Amino acid sequence: MLKRLLCILLMLCLTPLALGEEAQTQPQFIYAQEGQPSALQISSLEGDQSVKILGIESEPVQRTWADFSQTFTTFLKKNWDVDVAFSDAIWSDGRWIRIFDAGYVIIHAVTTDDTDEGLVKEILLYGTEMDAGPDVQVLSGACLWAAARYSKQTQAFLLQLLMYEDHTEDWCTEEPTNIWVENGFQLSFGRTEMGYPLGRVAYTEELEIQGGYATMGDDVPNIQPVYPLEQMWQKLCQDAEIGPLSGYLSVPVLPDAYDVLDGGRVYQVEWDDCYIVLYTDADGAYLQSAMLACMSGDTVSACAHFYPLYNAIAAPEEDLMPLTSTVMGGHGTWTEMSALFPLCVVNGVAVQCIEEEIQEGYVLPVVYIYGATPN
Repeated sequence: MLKRLLCILLMLCLTPLALGEEAQTQPQFIYAQEGQPSALQISSLEGDQSVKILGIESEPVQRTWADFSQTFTTFLKKNWDVDVAFSDAIWSDGRWIRIFDAGYVIIHAVTTDDTDEGLVKEILLYGTEMDAGPDVQVLSGACLWAAARYSKQTQAFLLQLLMYEDHTEDWCTEEPTNIWVENGFQLSFGRTEMGYPLGRVAYTEELEIQGGYATMGDDVPNIQPVYPLEQMWQKLCQDAEIGPLSGYLSVPVLPDAYDVLDGGRVYQVEWDDCYIVLYTDADGAYLQSAMLACMSGDTVSACAHFYPLYNAIAAPEEDLMPLTSTVMGGHGTWTEMSALFPLCVVNGVAVQCIEEEIQEGYVLPVVYIYGATPN
């Protein structure tokens, strides 16, 4: 635990004042119970006892996405000359998230809807390296400031704790460590299931998610609006030949032969160790849904192939691969990806990862790409 002597800084806060008007201006601290971890442990002014502080008693203050993002962007630009570029809101596993790849840290901002007036529900900061704890800590401090706007009475020591000291070892533990709560936002640190450092700034009251898309269900909905199959295939071949994952891929070949099912065409494509099934309209002009299975069971290969496939279908004139790969914070096992219903929705096109047990003990990574149905 961190032991800090802040008697001078907090003297007015911890000492009863004679004047009632002055006393009302002082913050009311939240004290830790016995055995409860705390980032701030100070010496008492009345003896050798120590006092652990978890935050300040204050009324929750909701923060809109527009307000948060403007403050956060300005803070990073002013202090570190960092340009912030969050993605548009995308739907993932029942929530709206905006993603910013800050290099060693990937930030997920979860809001109640996809508009600027949506409320900030939580900010998750994923370290992309095992030793990214200090970066997670600093950026979490910036997120706390942008969301909570903590008081001037606590500003000095919070900046010291979060910006200038490395607490990776004592804060980024398997069990989450609560650091500070103020104005309705709780700052905590921990580690992901894969052991990477994780920061979290969460609003402490319930906020309802608005809008979004339904899960896939038993049927695979058609993509609306439909995309030309030829345009999609050209994009896929281009990414396979010169895209960021081209070193892992051959260029797929769309066969002339096809089957007919429910009034549409079904094309079956062998692609390295993967197998693609494309379902189109009756004329083979427009793609309606797709499935990819990695027959070797290699989840790394499954990702390397489904990223460009989804990229070609959902955004044939854009590059979604960096965004799609950061939905899990830059890490994540196939099991974790399969737990998201769906993994994400972009431009009305959803992607769902699953683990398909072909026979007992033999599981294949499988991906469905289909049309998202609004809630």
